[in-house]
Amino acid sequence: MEYKMPTKSTLRSRSSTISNAFAISVTPFIKPSDVEISNSLKLLEVNENQCAYCLREGLSKDHLKPLVKKGMPTGYITSIQNLVPCCSNCNSSKGAKSFKDWYLSSNNVKRLKAIGLSDDMIKHRYNIIVKYENAIGEPLNYEDIVGSELWAEYKERRKQLLNILRDNQNFCDKLNDIILKKLKDDTPKKEGK
Repeated sequence: MEYKMPTKSTLRSRSSTISNAFAISVTPFIKPSDVEISNSLKLLEVNENQCAYCLREGLSKDHLKPLVKKGMPTGYITSIQNLVPCCSNCNSSKGAKSFKDWYLSSNNVKRLKAIGLSDDMIKHRYNIIVKYENAIGEPLNYEDIVGSELWAEYKERRKQLLNILRDNQNFCDKLNDIILKKLKDDTPKKEGK
């Protein structure tokens, strides 16, 4: 009989999450005004809590431009200009892909048609969101803003944090090996085996 065990969490498996959190920690988060929210929804041709991608209920928000790439901040920020309301299905389907690469992909078009969007509606949604995305502007250059010395320190601290995670995982692996050996040694052997 095959028994599926849960995946074991490790510090190694969490390093990208921690690296991304480190990048997002320096990324500005700008809360929009009611007027900005209203204008955004109008430009996207959706109601509040309606997914801009598939038009179903959308209680999440998606960053059109990613905040983090390869563990480093991209310079794009969390602001109404970089956010669209979306549903969890669209957010999950899009993942880390760019909007333009994802939205008209054959798998996504098939998914959108299955929930009732026509070819014309898909193309219309695409054009609206591309126009919205094009208004985002250029990413910030954090090094120019904070200076080379502070930015070099930021990158060094990130490196140190990841090294600490790796070193601690190696230590935990050593302890785990000792504990497993003790369990194996203490397990009574069945006769005839």
